[in-house]
Amino acid sequence: MSKERGFWHLLGSGFILGLAMVIPGVSGGVLAMVLGLYEPIVGAIAKPFDNWRGHLRLLVPLGLGAGLCVLLLSRILQFLFAHYPVVTLYFFLGLVVAGLPSVFRLASAQGFGFSHALSCVLGAAVLLAVTRLPAAAQSSWENLGAMGFVFKGSIVGASLVVPGLSVSMLLLALGFYEELLGAVAHLDLKVLIPAGLGLVPGLVAASKVLHWLLARKISQVYSLILGLMLGSLGAAFPGLPRTGLEWLLCAVLFSGGVWIASLFIREE
Repeated sequence: MSKERGFWHLLGSGFILGLAMVIPGVSGGVLAMVLGLYEPIVGAIAKPFDNWRGHLRLLVPLGLGAGLCVLLLSRILQFLFAHYPVVTLYFFLGLVVAGLPSVFRLASAQGFGFSHALSCVLGAAVLLAVTRLPAAAQSSWENLGAMGFVFKGSIVGASLVVPGLSVSMLLLALGFYEELLGAVAHLDLKVLIPAGLGLVPGLVAASKVLHWLLARKISQVYSLILGLMLGSLGAAFPGLPRTGLEWLLCAVLFSGGVWIASLFIREE
C-alpha cells in the first residue's frame, strides 16, 4: 500500500500525523489508521532492515512532514497556554473524550471481563500515580540533565505508536508538555538533541513490544490504553471555570474538540 503513495502525499500525511505530537488529545496511532498507514509504519519500525529502501521512502517524507507541522504549530500552542490555559485545556479534553468510545469498542470486541477491567484500572492508576509524585521526586528530573531529556524523548517515541493514546496529553499529564513545546518553539538544541536521541529507541522498542502484544492480548492492550486515556483526563483536568464567560468558552471549545476529533474517528 505504502509503495503506491508518492512523496508529496506522504509529506502531507506526515504533516497530519505531526498534529499528534503537538495537540493534546489527538492520537498519532488513530490518525495513522485513518490514513491507512498504521501497519506499514509499525512494520517498518519493528523490522527496519527488511526492505530498508522501501522503508526509507515511507518514513523520510512522513518524518519531514511531521517535523514541519511541529515547527509551525509549537509557537501558536505556546501562546495559547501562556494566555488562555484553562479554555485551551478544555478544548484538548474534548478531543480525548471523543476518542474514548472507539478505544472501548476495540477493548471489548471479544467481551469485557475481569482481565480487561483490571488492565483499564491499572493503566489509569499508573498514570495518576506518576503524575502525583511528590514535588521532590518530580524535580529530580532536573538533576538528570541531558539524560532526563533522553528519557522524555523515549516516552514521546513510545507513545507515538500506541493507537488511541495521545502523546501530547500524556506529556501534559506528566508535566513535560510545555517544557518540550517551548524547546521546539525556540529550537533549543540542548533539549531537542538528547530528546531526539531518546525518541528513536523508544519508538522502535514500543513498536516491537506492541506488535508482540497485539498478536496475543489485543483486548487487554486496548483496555490498558483506555485506562491511560482516562488517567490522562484526570491528571490534565484544570478545574472548573471561574466566570460566566469562561464557562461559555470552555463549553464551546470542549464541544468543538469533540466534534473535530469525531471527524478523524472511523468505525472499524
